[in-house]
Amino acid sequence: MNLKQLRYFLAVAEEGQMTAAAKRLHVAQPPLSYQIKQLELELGVPLFKRLPQGVVVTSAGKLLVGYAQQLTQLSATAENKIRALAHGITGTLNLGTVSSSAGVMPNQALLKWLHAHGDVQLELTEGNTYELLDDLHKRLLDVAIMRTPFNRQHLICRFFPAERMVAVLPQRFHQFENRRQLRLSDLDGLPLIKYRRFNELFHVAFLEQPFDPQFVMTCDDARTAMHWADHQIGVALVPRSLAATYDSGQVLIRSIADRRFETQLVLATTPESYATPLVAGFMDQFPQAQPVD
Repeated sequence: MNLKQLRYFLAVAEEGQMTAAAKRLHVAQPPLSYQIKQLELELGVPLFKRLPQGVVVTSAGKLLVGYAQQLTQLSATAENKIRALAHGITGTLNLGTVSSSAGVMPNQALLKWLHAHGDVQLELTEGNTYELLDDLHKRLLDVAIMRTPFNRQHLICRFFPAERMVAVLPQRFHQFENRRQLRLSDLDGLPLIKYRRFNELFHVAFLEQPFDPQFVMTCDDARTAMHWADHQIGVALVPRSLAATYDSGQVLIRSIADRRFETQLVLATTPESYATPLVAGFMDQFPQAQPVD
């Protein structure tokens, strides 16, 4: 099994036809079919079910798709980084971002750096903190913007200012119009929408309260929590920067007084990636690194 076969395999899997895949790859169909057949013989399983109108990926083929995508992406990244090393700060920067980073990135430091390095391209990947952390360690990402808490061992980190969590309230909760912040006790009886990222934080904080919180929804994206609060479904508990970014004007945004309801965005990379001029130049636009061994 080689990278050429994997690239051919992915093209066929994505196109659903040998003819279309051959056209996309700029190769004749017989060599393409031969490489796919050799890959199936080597693995000992059929990867496609042949049909009159095209091909369908088998269960074994579906399993291979994920691995093939990772291997081909890693190969392309390695090639890009090695070539870019000889030219200094140039090439493609693979940047991972969590949805709740929209309030702080992009910022002026990033825009200034990109303007000064016109040969740099950004390849963005969105995901949750744990997905991005895994991709960092697999070298599929150069840098990632993640949200605490997470394991920072063997990473070089730049920390954005800590921020409070807020309650995003539908306007029907007019009793809070003249309040600047809410206590946890004020959330008693309210329909709450939580961002799954903070499950543990909420669990610990509410253990000390004399009531059980009423969670009506849990979601994987803070923007989704905001969207549902905007549609009057419940009270979203999200970071302040994200609430300010996506404020529709149809909700009340109030700080939560409990200091445990704080969070922080972190720009992180691995020591191996930081050794390249591209990543080091990018990271150096932000506050002093705090590597953790």
